[in-house]
Amino acid sequence: MSDSGWVAVAEYAAAYEAELAAGRLESVGIPARINQQGGVGIFGPGHTGSSVRGIALEVPGEQLAEARDALDL
Repeated sequence: MSDSGWVAVAEYAAAYEAELAAGRLESVGIPARINQQGGVGIFGPGHTGSSVRGIALEVPGEQLAEARDALDL
């Protein structure tokens, strides 16, 4: 799938939150990826704690509604 087919389903302040949500999606068969581009941690690049800009959780566009349901959004 090309990058243009992925859309953000949610945004998180910490990498571990995005990882938990991605795991939930993958457990129900929805592919997910974490996009940290531009997300600089409060304590500098590479820090996986809280992020200044947020960390996007992305899914294939055709599975957006299903992903929102799975995440109770």
